[in-house]
Amino acid sequence: MSQSPSPRAVRGFKVLFLTWVLGSALVLLAAGNIWLDPWLRNKSHRMSTLVLVPLSRVWLLAFILVAIFCALLVLAQILVVLDEGIPPLMRMGTGFVTVFALLLCVLWFRVSWGSQGASSTPSSQRQRSLHSVTLSWGASNSPVLGYNIYRSPKPGGPYTRINPDLVRGLTYSDHDVQSGMTYYYVTRAVDAKGRESGNSNESPANVP
Repeated sequence: MSQSPSPRAVRGFKVLFLTWVLGSALVLLAAGNIWLDPWLRNKSHRMSTLVLVPLSRVWLLAFILVAIFCALLVLAQILVVLDEGIPPLMRMGTGFVTVFALLLCVLWFRVSWGSQGASSTPSSQRQRSLHSVTLSWGASNSPVLGYNIYRSPKPGGPYTRINPDLVRGLTYSDHDVQSGMTYYYVTRAVDAKGRESGNSNESPANVP
């Protein structure tokens, strides 16, 4: 006659299942924004970015949900570790998923925060600047992680990088400009190994 599992064992495996679900959901969300989004935009240049604009309502909602999911994931992992009825290999597996998911979420936060140049500009600098230059460009034909933006006050360079973080989208706003100046911009694509491409075509911008 078969013996049904104890309520404690059932509860333990429910927590184990919840840990895997939460961890997998966070991994898919973060990986989609970090790697899938650039890959899809490289395949189809007409596709808009999936990376959310920092401090937008949708971004704040996503950030709150991710934070809640992370807290629940950590709590579930603690319960899994404390439950001696769960096999050690399963506890180690959920531990790996938990750490991996949390690290990806931190990376997602940094990527989404740095995806727009305007969000990376210090607030005091934004307040001092009454003008800005918005740049846009086509996606690279090769797989890339993002782009670096370079600027020069004279045509042909030398150029200085102006983005503090790798730009994941196809637009960038330069707020550190002065009225009456003409700036010359180029972009460089960056691959998975951190190698930069050559300069794009130079784009001049006159600031009123």
